Amino acid sequence: MGAVPPFGRAAAGVAPMPGSQCPLPGVAPRPVRERHCARPVIRTAVRRLGPVSFYVLTNQGIARRRLSALGLVLAAGTALAAGTVPHHARAADAAAPADEIQLAAGRAPIELDPVTVLGTRTEKTASEVPASIGVVGQEEIKIRQADDLGDLVDDMPGVEMSGGPRRTAMQPVIRGLTGERVVLRVDGARQNFESGHRGRIFIDPSLLERVEVRRGPASSLYGSGAIGGVMEVDTLSPGRFLEDGEPWGGEVGVSWESNGDGFGAHAIGATRLGANAEALVGITGFDADDLENGSGETIPYTADEVRSGLAKLVFRPAEGHELTASYLQFHDDHIIPSAANTNTNSIIVDRKTDQKTMTLGWRFDGNGNPWFDLDAKVYRTETALEERRTDTGRFDETDLATTGIDIANTSRFQFGGFGSHAVTYGVEAYRDEQDGKRNGDARPQYPDAQQDIFGLFIQDEIVFFERLTFTPGVRYDRFDREADGLDSKSDDAVSPSISVAYAVTPWLKAYASYAEAFRAPSLTELYATGEHFPGNNFVANPDLRPETAKNKEIGLTLSEADVLTSGDRLTGRVAAFRNDVEDFIEMQVRFDSWPGTTTRSNVQDARLEGVEFELAYDAPLWFATFGAARIRGDDRTEGDPLGGLPGDKVSLGGGLKFMGGDVVTGWRMVAHDRQDRIANGETVTPGYAVHDAWISFQPSDGGLRGARFDLAVDNVFDKTYRQALSELDDPGRTVKLTAAYRF
Repeated sequence: MGAVPPFGRAAAGVAPMPGSQCPLPGVAPRPVRERHCARPVIRTAVRRLGPVSFYVLTNQGIARRRLSALGLVLAAGTALAAGTVPHHARAADAAAPADEIQLAAGRAPIELDPVTVLGTRTEKTASEVPASIGVVGQEEIKIRQADDLGDLVDDMPGVEMSGGPRRTAMQPVIRGLTGERVVLRVDGARQNFESGHRGRIFIDPSLLERVEVRRGPASSLYGSGAIGGVMEVDTLSPGRFLEDGEPWGGEVGVSWESNGDGFGAHAIGATRLGANAEALVGITGFDADDLENGSGETIPYTADEVRSGLAKLVFRPAEGHELTASYLQFHDDHIIPSAANTNTNSIIVDRKTDQKTMTLGWRFDGNGNPWFDLDAKVYRTETALEERRTDTGRFDETDLATTGIDIANTSRFQFGGFGSHAVTYGVEAYRDEQDGKRNGDARPQYPDAQQDIFGLFIQDEIVFFERLTFTPGVRYDRFDREADGLDSKSDDAVSPSISVAYAVTPWLKAYASYAEAFRAPSLTELYATGEHFPGNNFVANPDLRPETAKNKEIGLTLSEADVLTSGDRLTGRVAAFRNDVEDFIEMQVRFDSWPGTTTRSNVQDARLEGVEFELAYDAPLWFATFGAARIRGDDRTEGDPLGGLPGDKVSLGGGLKFMGGDVVTGWRMVAHDRQDRIANGETVTPGYAVHDAWISFQPSDGGLRGARFDLAVDNVFDKTYRQALSELDDPGRTVKLTAAYRF
């Protein structure tokens, strides 16, 4: 499950059997095996599934056929797994050498303890980072057949997506904080777009290689906005499709979804350009009608017509150096309410959403020189929305361009008896330029404005006695804003942090941290004027102060191999935090006079407290995951519960790997408790539990080598439910099928 860091590749440490064939990258070697002994087990498993199918028939009607078909697939897979074990057991009884009875670990959606740079800007395994990190790898992305980022993080503790099932209205929520209180980055490029009732990040998950989430304030490394946390999204790289020695490779695939009768396709090609360069080009498309909830009712205006493209070039001019250039584009064309993240359908628009992200990066690993580990990036993100009202023809344009540079270097050295040091230091600077028009004229609700932010940061990871790590850090940011016809505004912020981590044992680590963070007011919050709605006008407030946060966190991490059997691994994390946020910026709508006014003000101090727990286990033949989160928030100004928080969450998952890892099947459950601890004006959200099941088949040899088939059923029991952070129901049962071929 995406909640437990981390996901994607198979467990290491399982040697191939003699005579096994070389598999695809990321797929464990699979020995040739007999399968005839599994046939009676299949019949037994199917008979046992009979009562399950009958139960579904009596309670869900026509759903019986779909679930029975899935049951047959899962039964056959389970039987094959069970049937092959006695075969190996008999081989063992025949006194075959132990190293010839190895069971391949295969692929699985659990990348346990992966290397991440998001936590400290230096490469560390997730268990070594003194912060809460969640990772979703490529295998998990493929298995979930995700339509949006929400499908990838819905079971991650402390992480939600608000805005409902309309993909261009979604925004990530980390530990109860959303909007510009979360830093979003794609290939290292900031995604700063924010406009009322609209989403912030627009991307097709089929072009993603990895999603990482750092939960908790992180302004000492990532600057303005990292009050709730940071979400980093990485796109596909050419090397993923190029096997050793092969000059080219790629993948083509088609997909179908039952809910909304959605159809998608993708084509990705990669090639080597000489000995030191690689290139990739990928295109994707997805069309769907309106979705239905679990009761069969249409969720209005959820139809989509999405097109995306990715181009990437990687060049290694010298030893240790790597240059990367990438271009990512997203386009969505649909009919949708102007306030797309609500259930209000009073104003309907024909919206075109375009987002382009361009990056140029340079990595230098030092080539043996410990003073250099450089990561530099120049980027530009352009987001453009065009909306034409279907009733009056009014035409709005909403544009934001972010141009930036991000440079970080790590120098490693020993300093006498004061431990080993890894000092990371750098600079980040970016400019946001926004422009709003209505029927070709200036639109004061989204005024022409710009802001410049410049930041310097430094962090020192100091290791004493190989077990104690002390990490102080600090960042200074200055921000200048201006808008046409309005007062300019300048401010600055200092964001310190400190953490202490101790290796209690080789497999158990404890940590404690303190971090301060801030969010500079957005250009719209500062400068919006004009009509909000009939009888109410926006009033600019250029005197807004930055929001600030002070977070305390303690936690334990564990990572251990060969726990129950050779080749397995167990990872886990438990964290408790308290985040005090001051000068919350809220939109206040008043009717003290006529017309009424809408303005943003610093009105609130808040406290968010919570506990997160995650555990994952991967063995050669099976895997299991567990996650849980509990968040409480209080408005310390008024003494009321803080709004916009999800209910308590628990997630469970597990599955089997068999046929040498060619077949992986699993189940996942995400449950939210009833959310009745709400702010004034909010609606109580009933509790719910949603179950998903899936099976993936990727032959590693034979005539189908290179093919891949993924079948999933989301919301198996067709539950009608609404997330606490949405005004719309989520989709009902959805059967998903993807067939792809890698060449």
